[in-house]
Amino acid sequence: MIVSMNTKLEVAIEILAAKIASQYCKGYTIRDNEMKILLKEREDMYTGNREVIEKIIKVYGPEVKNNYEGV
Repeated sequence: MIVSMNTKLEVAIEILAAKIASQYCKGYTIRDNEMKILLKEREDMYTGNREVIEKIIKVYGPEVKNNYEGV
């Protein structure tokens, strides 16, 4: 199945938003290195960086999915 870049971007936006919210709920702030990385990746994602979009989907996607299974 071929997925368009626009669809991948939309999926990545939702995944990254959930990941950032999860980290925030764990007590991370914008001063923490992990949050800085996520916010930088968000910026890169919005500028169309395909590698970052793929990383968000492949790495953070399963993490986020696991957080919501059984809810």
